[in-house]
Amino acid sequence: MAQFSCDTCGETFDQKSRYERHKMTSHPPQAPTAADLEKALGYVDFPKRRDELVEAAEGDEIKRILKDLPDRRYRDAAEVARAFGKMRSHEEKPEYQPSKKGGAEAMNAPSAAKIASLFSGVDFPASSNELKNYAQGRASDEEMRVIEKFHDHTYRDMSDVAKEVGRVT
Repeated sequence: MAQFSCDTCGETFDQKSRYERHKMTSHPPQAPTAADLEKALGYVDFPKRRDELVEAAEGDEIKRILKDLPDRRYRDAAEVARAFGKMRSHEEKPEYQPSKKGGAEAMNAPSAAKIASLFSGVDFPASSNELKNYAQGRASDEEMRVIEKFHDHTYRDMSDVAKEVGRVT
């Protein structure tokens, strides 16, 4: 008989460790939003200084957020939420962001589609020398370095070219 039940989805577990792992992976705690902050301060009589808000607030996460806000007098919960949003928008982003780095590198890297587009209008079958000559002046230096690595044989169609790009990159 299961001893632990997830209050979010109802899944049951015999072991506490599996229940806790399920909670952390399937239902991780969400970071507080400006709306959460506004709701947490809904009962506070404004205006209040930041330190007074910290004292009045409940919950460690909300108190931590309030401590990070600029030290000034706030007229209402909406003003606190705006200050929180402004603070979040100015947070320093990590140096390496995979989506940005990967996206930028992907745009600069010679992809099969990018190189294949250089051969639009080529009459196939075509030899590697014909492809190199055709790409001359149309391709970037990096794209030409990839094309220079093509095996010396006849390419029947654009799919042969795409396969060759995949092989050499």
